[in-house]
Amino acid sequence: MADPVKITILGTEYSLRTNDEGLLSELAAEIDDELKSLQQKFPTQAPAKLAVLTALNTAEKIAHNQQNELRELDRIRDEINRTTEDLESLLS
Repeated sequence: MADPVKITILGTEYSLRTNDEGLLSELAAEIDDELKSLQQKFPTQAPAKLAVLTALNTAEKIAHNQQNELRELDRIRDEINRTTEDLESLLS
């Protein structure tokens, strides 16, 4: 692992080790933006509650992306199968 990278989320600085500083910085910025957005919508909520909401929103986005990727893989698999069948019929 590389040297620690400093990131700031909701004004709190964290020192984390990572193999991909750019990715970590990008993700930290996205989390910080989402937390700040929620903080504006719900100014009386504790940061911990906002963090839970952000975690759930992020998990939902990841789950939707995974579902979309699986659907795309199924579509590609079906297309490969159809193409393979077409080629087999042409060769026989």
